Amino acid sequence: MEKIIKVVDMLLDGLKKVLVRFKNAKFGLLFIINIFKIPDFMTDSRVSIISKLKVIFSIAVAILYMVSAIDFIPEMITGVFGMFDDLLVLVWCLGIMSEEIEKYKTMINDRKDSNIIEDVDFKIKDEK
Repeated sequence: MEKIIKVVDMLLDGLKKVLVRFKNAKFGLLFIINIFKIPDFMTDSRVSIISKLKVIFSIAVAILYMVSAIDFIPEMITGVFGMFDDLLVLVWCLGIMSEEIEKYKTMINDRKDSNIIEDVDFKIKDEK
């Protein structure tokens, strides 16, 4: 019985970490706005290739898991409850995407325009 309690505690702690991570990535209704940033995110050369690969990998895993017949909780046996693991994989994918896009948005806001030179003293001389 103690082993079961330890396993349940570990699962709940893991779920708590995931939920806190998603909360920090502003996962929720604001994510709908972030979806429109995905093309900019993927084409921007300032974004690291690792971030782009994380998003692509999470999308690929989610699509393959939803399409494949292999499930952790099979729908044929458990009925509607079999969709629960598919939902978890989808939420995982959306969470990864949201986290990376929030990083991208903060990078854009923090980075200044490279064409603007600040703190320069200059004088204008009149030719007359």
